[in-house]
Amino acid sequence: MDNNIMTQIATPSLRALVDCIAKEQALFNLKIENFEEFFHALIHMKPRLFMVEIHKLDDPYVKIIGMVKKSILTKDIPIVVIASTFDDDLISKIAELDIDAIIYQPIREAVISLYINNAIKSHESKTDLQVIQDLKTVQSVMISGLASLAEYRDPETGEHIKRTQNYVKALATTLRRKGFFQKELTLENIDAMYMSVPLHDIGKVGIRDDILLKPGRLTDAEFEIMKTHTTIGYETIRNVGNKLKNNTFLEYAADVAYTHHEKVDGSGYPRGLKGDEIPLIGRLMAVADVYDALTSKRVYKEAMNHEEAMTIIVEGKGKHFDPVIVDCAIALEATFQNIAHTYKDYEDLSKRYLQLVDLYNSNLLRKILIVEDSRIVREITKNQLIAVGFDVEVAVDGEEGYHKIIENDYDLILLDIEMPKMNGYQMALKVSEKKSNLIMIAMTAADYNVTINELKKYNIKGLILKPLDLNRLATLYNEMIRF
Repeated sequence: MDNNIMTQIATPSLRALVDCIAKEQALFNLKIENFEEFFHALIHMKPRLFMVEIHKLDDPYVKIIGMVKKSILTKDIPIVVIASTFDDDLISKIAELDIDAIIYQPIREAVISLYINNAIKSHESKTDLQVIQDLKTVQSVMISGLASLAEYRDPETGEHIKRTQNYVKALATTLRRKGFFQKELTLENIDAMYMSVPLHDIGKVGIRDDILLKPGRLTDAEFEIMKTHTTIGYETIRNVGNKLKNNTFLEYAADVAYTHHEKVDGSGYPRGLKGDEIPLIGRLMAVADVYDALTSKRVYKEAMNHEEAMTIIVEGKGKHFDPVIVDCAIALEATFQNIAHTYKDYEDLSKRYLQLVDLYNSNLLRKILIVEDSRIVREITKNQLIAVGFDVEVAVDGEEGYHKIIENDYDLILLDIEMPKMNGYQMALKVSEKKSNLIMIAMTAADYNVTINELKKYNIKGLILKPLDLNRLATLYNEMIRF
């Protein structure tokens, strides 16, 4: 169906000409009076091109094109208008609607063929770019979500991920500018490195809580178990990589998870690699990780100041760290300090999420239900909200969510849209029949897939991206309870 060219052309000879040139099945004879039927057909068919014949300024299709271009579901469909006369007012109005082309009658076969092919090619190019962007968005969301999973199992890490990402990028960019590692440090690879850093400790999800969360130094036996987070992370990412061949980001992610605790003198773990045997991303991360660990407060130690941390980094030159990277870190001392300040840890979550804490203290938001079929997303979101102090329950699908909502009172429902058994739309609609005043917010990995107006039909009052931004959630909730 999506290869069709959809047309609304009244003149029989013109319709036959378009059908012959397009060599596609076209959709004719839609009742113009039934706008809903037309719009539904347009959404359902997702045509490669919509062609319409317009004769005058008050033609209903002038209004319809405006509707099509405003809807997120149809705005990207290319539109070609065939005008019967050159009317200045009509052409000015049509031009305002962001259509792809206007063809004036009488029409030559070669001209209309050219317009059809150009409009379709232009649309396909835009679609290819959008697919690439969508994949990048999904990848970014997945990385952030997986990294958050590790972070919430180890709450002391705070802003560690953001700081180390930026330390690594600053080092890589400066090394490239100074002429080091030119073959590897392309701009694309530096971006891939930056994206991979959040997964360096993903293997910690496989470490027991009594070791991972121990408030003090580990015993030798415990430390041996802790070391395995490098291997767990590597194997996890490689298993994904085996399904996605030649993915630079995943290669860096696997390397940084496996080698960020290696040392250039061979005394690191898990494999005791030496010098250039350690991938560059591992050598970069070693400096970033140690500097951040030294300058961050932990339950068993106070944070060092910048000067003390840099002294230890310099002492590790040629032993723990690549000498060239240490020299680069010295040249970037001011940058490192700025990054540390920008992404500093908060000793108290209430200082970080003041709006949410105010809502909690004012009894405006206490109990939250998360309706989400993804276990990872459920756990991440639940842990985020529990850390602030909320009473949080979860449901694995719309059916379970519906029963919990009917049987209990919640201040806020966070729900996924695509779920088994009963999707988010169906659940929200069914819930609204029983409890019409509930505040429900949809969670999505890509906000361009859904419109707010579409959500409101189901009494869903807002939309927020995954993984959850707590400050954005507070702002959104505040806006809703004011009206």
